[in-house]
Amino acid sequence: MALVNDQLGSEAFIGGSALKLSSSPFSSVEKEAQTGVSINDNLRLTNQHIKDGLSCLKLLKEGAHQHVSSEELERKRISRELHDGLGQLLTSMSLHVQRCLDGCDGQKNTQQSQQRESLEAVSSMVKQAMSEVRSICSAIRPAILDDLGVIPAISWQCRQITKVCCDTQVVTDFDVDEESIPEDYKSVIYRIVQESLNNAIKYSKAKTITVSLLQAHDAIHLLIIDNGIGFDPSEIQGSLGMGLVGMRERAESVDGRIRIDTGIDQGVQIRASFPL
Repeated sequence: MALVNDQLGSEAFIGGSALKLSSSPFSSVEKEAQTGVSINDNLRLTNQHIKDGLSCLKLLKEGAHQHVSSEELERKRISRELHDGLGQLLTSMSLHVQRCLDGCDGQKNTQQSQQRESLEAVSSMVKQAMSEVRSICSAIRPAILDDLGVIPAISWQCRQITKVCCDTQVVTDFDVDEESIPEDYKSVIYRIVQESLNNAIKYSKAKTITVSLLQAHDAIHLLIIDNGIGFDPSEIQGSLGMGLVGMRERAESVDGRIRIDTGIDQGVQIRASFPL
């Protein structure tokens, strides 16, 4: 009678003799070799997962960069069409109304006086519409950004804030040459400054805002500080939250980094850096 037990390590009886079976069919050397193969397989699998993750991250960054670039191109197109289309039409209307007003000079009767008043009202509305179109074009994509660069564009934006908000002082500090700033960075930096200034006025109610742009340690550094009321980072919501997310996405689209420090009654500090 021969019986081999299913559990390794127990005794087996073959031909009436008791045999002791090993608890493992592999020797210690074989087990070590098998363990080494298993570890190598896991390492290869882990490395592949890391490579796949990095590839996905690269694709996401490329997609974000393409999205930002496409958005800026679309802004430029819309701004140009507004200026060249509606802007030119309003200019023609203004000239035509002015010619009509010139033709009314020297005419004194009541009906003609009423016509002149109506034309003057139309002229005023046309000029107001022209001003609105220029403001919209500048908000969408300021021509100065393309014509002169990001430093003049930021300076212009800060002056506009000071004009609109008379009780707010905006201080600028530039320690970088325009030529040192890559073209891809310029629209990103400008949009971050624009969003930060708007937030400082609308939410932080700041009275003093400092905008600094400098080059150091192989990077372009942007620093925006205000002395407003700040906010609780854990309670960000609405348009403010969307604006902050937008700034981060823009910075990351060109491999930049952005950090926002704030708190109740602590003002806001926005630091962004872009590698060279």
